[in-house]
Amino acid sequence: MSSFASAHGDSTSAQAPAGATSGQILVKPVPWQLESKFKMMTVLKPAPLIAANATLEQDKATILRCWLDMGGEDDILRRKYMAVDSGWSMRDEPSDDVSEWFGVTVEGGRVTRLRWNQGLSGAIPAEIGALSALTALDLGRNKLNGAIPPTIGALSSLTELNLHSNSLSGDVPYSFSSLPNLEHLGLNGNNFSNQSDCDLYSNLYGKRPVQDYLISLWLPQTLRLLNYGIAITKKRQASLDRRISPRRATPPPNPFFAFLADHEHGITD
Repeated sequence: MSSFASAHGDSTSAQAPAGATSGQILVKPVPWQLESKFKMMTVLKPAPLIAANATLEQDKATILRCWLDMGGEDDILRRKYMAVDSGWSMRDEPSDDVSEWFGVTVEGGRVTRLRWNQGLSGAIPAEIGALSALTALDLGRNKLNGAIPPTIGALSSLTELNLHSNSLSGDVPYSFSSLPNLEHLGLNGNNFSNQSDCDLYSNLYGKRPVQDYLISLWLPQTLRLLNYGIAITKKRQASLDRRISPRRATPPPNPFFAFLADHEHGITD
């Protein structure tokens, strides 16, 4: 059984085949990840990424643990705040009100935004994926390392995710494909296995660009190369169209990629 299939079983189910054990479902595999793209196979139904918080008190406990796990100081979390006139200041006494904590926004009785750019270090805790009401998570400009926890893919309300300018490594988790509302994605300035792609698309805005980019991460290398060629050709064609009297002639686009650019949707969709 493919490790990819066992970890990311498709939810497209059918009746279990003869001899299938309890908890197994029949799914159509992702073609380029399995040995044969023509046969059906059984995979274990994946468990939820993480149990979601349901109350503000649960969010509060999660935030404190995550902050401390990333090397944050309890005193800063509870005392640092943004003053209207003087910028960042420190309260005389630590606050126990999570809505007053550094970088935390509370709306409708749940934590909805985390913006922590405070020199945090170490790995991003998997528990951060339990903050089910988050719409924005900004951990950029820290000293975080290790892999991105797949549990971030459980934050289905997330519209903004910034992890740029850290030392994160490994692959961008496949679970990110479960973030249907994501409109801003920042991954540049890390050490991912596909870092060149992350730097090329350093800050993406808009649902369609973000989703197209995430899909491209798990395409086979051949299609990714074709898509790259198409993108470069379209960019060059647009540049040529803007030039009225260029000082020097620009080489025409590669005819193969020019053809692909003209027939992009029919070939790569």
